[in-house]
Amino acid sequence: MSDAEREAVVQLRHAMHREPELSNAEWKTQERIRGVLQRFGLTGSKTFHTTGLYVDIEGTASGPKRSIAVRGDIDALPIQEAREDLPYRSQVRGVMHACGHDMHSSIALGTALAFHRLRSNFAGKVRIFFQPAEEAEPLGGRTVQDEQLLGGFDRAIGFHISPEIPAGMFGAQEGAVTKSADQFKLTITGKMAHGASPHSGVDAIAIAAAFVNEVQKVVSREMPVDDGAIVTIGTIHGGEATNIICP
Repeated sequence: MSDAEREAVVQLRHAMHREPELSNAEWKTQERIRGVLQRFGLTGSKTFHTTGLYVDIEGTASGPKRSIAVRGDIDALPIQEAREDLPYRSQVRGVMHACGHDMHSSIALGTALAFHRLRSNFAGKVRIFFQPAEEAEPLGGRTVQDEQLLGGFDRAIGFHISPEIPAGMFGAQEGAVTKSADQFKLTITGKMAHGASPHSGVDAIAIAAAFVNEVQKVVSREMPVDDGAIVTIGTIHGGEATNIICP
């Protein structure tokens, strides 16, 4: 990697971390990535899922014409950044790259720049996806499937950073590595009463507290031990006054 390419990758990571954008709103990120690609001669990027883009690099060498896809996601999360010591800390209140997508995008960018520079050394095609909306519906990955953007490809490579792997090393395997996720929202409706007269109402908070504990038995009692299933309750909200039975 040249010094200019390396600097572009680092600058993208810092810029994305400083100005994170949530799922389906990655407009500035999309334009930023497109601009870097164009600066290095990659002018054929195409838009998908409105806020995403992908670019194809055609090899000019002789040999088997295999097609490989590489994917990095670009959206951030609705989380407030706590660190004050980063010069590129998030400047958007309540939004940050807490899941590493700024680094995933930078890795994908570095891959695109490298294969573009080395295109005379390989045959076939490399497609680099900068995928939006990994974290929220409508999902960018579903658009890749629905529009058959992987049609005719021999292999696809996805990746995710891991704090458990030492810097300078990576792990790889064929097939699924990380877990898939589904989300659910449960609304518990009770009946309001004064806190001194709980028998007059139906306490939604008490029911919710019981549910949080009991739902774990879906895994411990309903799933095979080697399944790897996890149930996580990430947020819980209820009640308006401390002395009132929550409806």
